[in-house]
Amino acid sequence: MNILQIQALIYNLIVYLIMISPILFISFRKKIYQTKSLFISNLIISFIIEIILSVFLYKFSHKIFSLFTNTNGIINYAVYASKILFISSSLYGIKLLTPIYLSFSNKKKSAILFLSKIAVNLILIFVGYKFFNTKGILFSIPICDLIYYIIYTILIVFN
Repeated sequence: MNILQIQALIYNLIVYLIMISPILFISFRKKIYQTKSLFISNLIISFIIEIILSVFLYKFSHKIFSLFTNTNGIINYAVYASKILFISSSLYGIKLLTPIYLSFSNKKKSAILFLSKIAVNLILIFVGYKFFNTKGILFSIPICDLIYYIIYTILIVFN
């Protein structure tokens, strides 16, 4: 990985933090976790917000990354990486809100899920890099997220 790619990934991290900020504000309200129906309602609201932000990012990604730098190589790699990293961005509500919701009923299960997700992500990063170089690293993050979206959804349904 060279400096250009690292700078582009840092810009993607900044965009990621901006994209999840509405969900973070939602997650701070403890009352949304009191009942399953209230939680599902807030999850739907987060889906709508993230769909709007995702469409905005995909449509204007070049302009968004141009705000950070005017170096075409960095902008182009940032746009390329964002198309991969943000594949499942409209589902960030599940990724961020569900572990908190599950921790209210079972802190141990929530901690195990958190640690296993880190382990699976690291494994996917190493395997992805071994077979596909930096492209494998980029795809490992949304693949891990998609695996855990399925797990989180199952846990919400049966909890």
